[in-house]
Amino acid sequence: MIQTIEDKNSHSDVPGSTEIPENTMIKGVGVSVGIGIGQVVLIERLVADICPCRILSPEEIPAEIARFEEAVDNAEKRLESIKSQIDSSHPLGEHSYILDTHVLLIRDRTLFEGTKRAIEQGRQNAEWALSEIMSRITSAFDSINDEYLKERARDVHFAGERVLRNLLGVTSEKKIHQLPPNSILVCHDLSPADAAQLKRESVLAIATDVGGRTSHSAIMSRSLKIPAVTGLEKVSRMVQTGDTIIVDGSTGLVILNPDPEMIFRYRQRHELLKNYHQSLLAFGRLPAVTRDGGRTIRILANIELVDEIDIAVTHGCEGIGLFRTEYLFLGREDLPSEDEQFEAYRAVVSLNKPYPVTIRTLDIGGDKIASSLNLPHETNPAMGLRAIRLCLSLKDLFKTQLRAILRAATYGSCRLLFPMISCITEIHSTKVILEEVKSELAAEGVPFDQRIKLGILVEVPSAVAIADLLAREVDFFSIGTNDLIQYALAIDRLNEHVNYLYDTLHPAVLRLIRQVVSAGQAYGVNVAMCGEMAGDPVNVPILVGLGIDELSMNALSIPLVKKLIRSISYDECMELTHQAFQMQSAQEIHDFLERWIFERFPGDYFLSQQ
Repeated sequence: MIQTIEDKNSHSDVPGSTEIPENTMIKGVGVSVGIGIGQVVLIERLVADICPCRILSPEEIPAEIARFEEAVDNAEKRLESIKSQIDSSHPLGEHSYILDTHVLLIRDRTLFEGTKRAIEQGRQNAEWALSEIMSRITSAFDSINDEYLKERARDVHFAGERVLRNLLGVTSEKKIHQLPPNSILVCHDLSPADAAQLKRESVLAIATDVGGRTSHSAIMSRSLKIPAVTGLEKVSRMVQTGDTIIVDGSTGLVILNPDPEMIFRYRQRHELLKNYHQSLLAFGRLPAVTRDGGRTIRILANIELVDEIDIAVTHGCEGIGLFRTEYLFLGREDLPSEDEQFEAYRAVVSLNKPYPVTIRTLDIGGDKIASSLNLPHETNPAMGLRAIRLCLSLKDLFKTQLRAILRAATYGSCRLLFPMISCITEIHSTKVILEEVKSELAAEGVPFDQRIKLGILVEVPSAVAIADLLAREVDFFSIGTNDLIQYALAIDRLNEHVNYLYDTLHPAVLRLIRQVVSAGQAYGVNVAMCGEMAGDPVNVPILVGLGIDELSMNALSIPLVKKLIRSISYDECMELTHQAFQMQSAQEIHDFLERWIFERFPGDYFLSQQ
């Protein structure tokens, strides 16, 4: 019998599995595919609430600052030591820059100078002062509606926690590289530095309380090919070292106290999945053309970091459909220079050559922290000064980014994507600035791409309504379903009271997509989709039937999506789409498409859903 976490709330704070029933199942976020079955090694969490609070006397302050600086020095040395053990042949060789980032974060002004100031002016002991600063940073990012940016705040926390360990004399790090064979590592969180010390042969899987798909730890778990599930909330408080546990990184499920029958089932599933994913990778290398040859869909990847390119290529991407650029601007007190941006964009364009890279210009605003911009607080940032609106109001900032992109575009195939265009005036103003930049580069004799393709992110209903007008201005559309659905249905998908209404297959959403595709086809404009909707296999037949030209998604979804497209005919897709448009509710359409997928592809459905 399977018991869910919801049934076990009364036990959730009780350490150890002795009070956890057999086959208790917890749902998290699968960030690295595969299954691990083994015994728990619990790494105890280090949190601010264990830090002592003490008011210093004036005489104690200099010594306390010196103690803090020594802890910082030792943390920095330890990170450098860990990094020195990762050479180019190590599975994490290409990710060693993440440790460089943490070294820099330890000396970050907010963290380093802020803590010293709290010690000196607030007369706080070092542990308390540092934990307070870390808490403030975390709280500031918690209000952001962006998973990627939340993960960057966690990097600041990891850097600070390493200093805290030194101040508190905590030595839990030793366990990381002394794990016994066949271990399942369970912890509150796993820093990139901890991940770098793992011995792959000893670790069957990882389960953590917090973390998401874009965290650096998740990236490193995937590089090490260790199954991992994050976002389990309290798993580190529910198990003890030695407990048997199953971690399924494909579905995001973790099973505590599995009985012999469950273990047998998952060992079978482990073998099935291993063979299944191996076979799927073969589809990644093939074009996504329907069985009857009626439609060919280009499949691309969404990325946020340069180091994600490798996994995108491995899974069969035919270019980058969305490269977010915000990370260059965040967590710093100055703005990135044109050359700094140029090097980042050039790396992505060069590594993807000859495939196209779609670079989205800065999509930042009041809901995303960029201290370098000194943005005013807004009561409703999602609808405020953000994205293209911000860029048009900060012309110098915008021109610097455009110069860097235009220069980088000469190193391969590059497209420009402008976010949140809501009216024709915005695209006109944007093009005026772009032409100014081109003229300046030409006058300076700087090489750049004169004919770079221009596109807009269709993510507000007004853009859909005037898609026929906008189509005359650009080379391509990219539908951003995440925001489009929120704005069209007036739903904050992070609001627990209304997020149940967020649905990619809402009849209104499908009609909006159809309107954009129709406008694109009428004016010869390529129509792509880069929202999460694009990577869900259930949506694929109807998106093909609607006439989408490109789908851009998480790299891991690419092989299965290609397999589905190659297994169905264009006529079938159009018929399914026609039937879906006769239905009145999202649930009705969901049930219809899921039933069809299950009947048509029972093996894929079974493996991806269980």
